[in-house]
Amino acid sequence: MSMTEMKNMFFEFRYTDIYGEAFSFSCDSTVSANEESYATEYVKKLLSECKKDGKRMNISLKLGIPERIKSKVGDSFSDDEESYAVEITEAEINLFSPTHRGLIYAVSTLKQLVENGNVCEMLLFDYPDKKVRGYRVFIPGRENFDDFKQMVDMLVYYKYNALMIEVGGAMEYKRHPEINAEWIEFCREVHKSPNEAKRIQKETYKDWKKNSIHADNGGGSFITQDELRKLIAYCRERGLEVIPEVPTLSHCDYIVRAHRELNERQEDMYPDTYCPSNPKTYELVFDILDEIVDVFNPRYINIGHDELYTLGKCSLCKSKNPVDLYVGDITKISDYLKKKNVATIIWAEKLLDNLYFPGPGDEVHGYGGTGDKEWDIPRLAECAGKIPKDVILLHWYWSLCSGEAEKELQDMGYQMIFGNYQALSLKDYRARSKNVPGGFVSNWGSFEEQYMQRNGQNFNLLATAWVFWSESYNNEKSFEVQLKVKDALYERYKKSLGENIIELYHTTDFFKEYHWFYDGIYIVPEEWEIGKHEVVYDDGTKAELPIIYGYNIRSESLREITDSGSEEARPTEYVEVLGASYPEMLGDRMFYKTAYKNPYPEKEIKTILTKPKGDIRIEAKWELTRSGENV
Repeated sequence: MSMTEMKNMFFEFRYTDIYGEAFSFSCDSTVSANEESYATEYVKKLLSECKKDGKRMNISLKLGIPERIKSKVGDSFSDDEESYAVEITEAEINLFSPTHRGLIYAVSTLKQLVENGNVCEMLLFDYPDKKVRGYRVFIPGRENFDDFKQMVDMLVYYKYNALMIEVGGAMEYKRHPEINAEWIEFCREVHKSPNEAKRIQKETYKDWKKNSIHADNGGGSFITQDELRKLIAYCRERGLEVIPEVPTLSHCDYIVRAHRELNERQEDMYPDTYCPSNPKTYELVFDILDEIVDVFNPRYINIGHDELYTLGKCSLCKSKNPVDLYVGDITKISDYLKKKNVATIIWAEKLLDNLYFPGPGDEVHGYGGTGDKEWDIPRLAECAGKIPKDVILLHWYWSLCSGEAEKELQDMGYQMIFGNYQALSLKDYRARSKNVPGGFVSNWGSFEEQYMQRNGQNFNLLATAWVFWSESYNNEKSFEVQLKVKDALYERYKKSLGENIIELYHTTDFFKEYHWFYDGIYIVPEEWEIGKHEVVYDDGTKAELPIIYGYNIRSESLREITDSGSEEARPTEYVEVLGASYPEMLGDRMFYKTAYKNPYPEKEIKTILTKPKGDIRIEAKWELTRSGENV
């Protein structure tokens, strides 16, 4: 039985030898481990989801991979610390890895085998293609702790190994409570309306650029240090390296709003940059870092420095070279962290001599290190080579520059990791990723499921996970991966609803432009709900199922994705609805298969009435079954 005969498996594996018929194993199976870890708990949770019928197996978790496995795997074997093997015999399931993290991946693979009915006698071996497989996020608001944990569990399932968490004003500062107080006030102002953050950033001042506003961090508030420690522990026990991101120099609204005397541009009502020439700046920044190091106990800290638009403006800085100010700030902070045995990461676009325009007449998307006199943005490309070589560069301009630009920094001796990463969009993937150990997918918005779907987070996480683990991926495989992700997201969504669901197709002639929901822009439900399906049961009971544009439906004019390899072949509007819906062309129109939790599964459904809002047209197709016969 070859790999192509395994049903619906998301990942491909470096080695498989499958020699038995499929079977299920009982929830009464036993679990043993030579060392207790989260992987053991993970297996027990998997067993709790199994049924009583099936084989009673012994599932063992063992550190180290035995010679007999190495011999069978042959040339496909690697002693990579994250490698793992799954061996299933007639009576035993053996999970092997050199590390506890690798055992977690073995359990994730076993879970996927169970879910897809692929458990049989086999030997499977795998290890990742990329060492750094991360996700960059905000601190969750207290009301979103469960959403955060659900996201972490999804990272475990898809074998990520790192989580970068922006701290900003969203963590309690015991030495500086004024930061938290001012952060709450600022977020309250930003959340007055869905477009307030955009107004502040783009319309307040016409002569200079301002940073985007991260008002989703902490849910617009902050959580206690003890609460954050518990979340960090939840991540670490599941094998995730946890890295705090602490915006410094730029994106410092949380600092300079509480300490306006440190603002680099004193006339700015909405300051976002501190003065790097004032000694009091570093007294405050180092206090902040001390508290963060105490809470996270990290090996790395990302100190930001992206989108720096204001520098050399205050009385202490205006006579100084912006290059010296930028390099000096990074060096001061890096040296301070080094004394605490913490390595420094920065967002690195300012080291690239790159000015990017999306297209004729469009707004400049990013400035890199080129600068722009019209917008009063200093040139900083000459900083490359001057900041310490042990500073790790988080490269998020990979889609905005050529491979040659990034190679120049690598040739200077810097280690580079992709940031804001979408692996399917990296052109010339194999050549450009060859010397890059991996990357971080980025989330600049909420963890709530509708935001995760509509901001493309779930799609990017799954697609990039597949690439991270694949030795064979190249750009020609992009279409294949997209289809895998489309299927996986819809199955994941249906599973979240439970066993009793109502599934139907619908479409609409309504159209609304797509936009992201982050930087203070949030979903207003009444603006997106375009109707309801009214379920009528035999006994007269009724239930309403919401039709939400952009979530479980879009326009009938949307086209199917193609394998042309271009970005236009995978429009954002298409990605937005993947999860809660499954787009399919029926004739010459796009319909959206979607599922709802059946609120009364014990009752027979008589009919479903579709009720659009206003003059919107919605067409639905559904089929009812009763006692196994179509009605």
